[in-house]
Amino acid sequence: MANPSVPVSDGGDLLAQEIRQEVGRLVHHPVEEVKRLEHVAADGESATTPLLTVLGVGLFLAGVFAVVCTIVMLVYYLA
Repeated sequence: MANPSVPVSDGGDLLAQEIRQEVGRLVHHPVEEVKRLEHVAADGESATTPLLTVLGVGLFLAGVFAVVCTIVMLVYYLA
């Protein structure tokens, strides 16, 4: 029989705590933290690796989208 006083965790608490720590470090030391997160994502051993990878791809695609929209607007208004 399970002990009702011991909470059962599905890993979400650990992931949320790790994300809070990552954001805190990113706010205080952004350049060093970005370099460290690149290594964390490359190693793939952290629980936040999928989130880091998705955010990296999303930021890259957002940059490409911004450049394409800028070019389209310039061509539209200058033509």
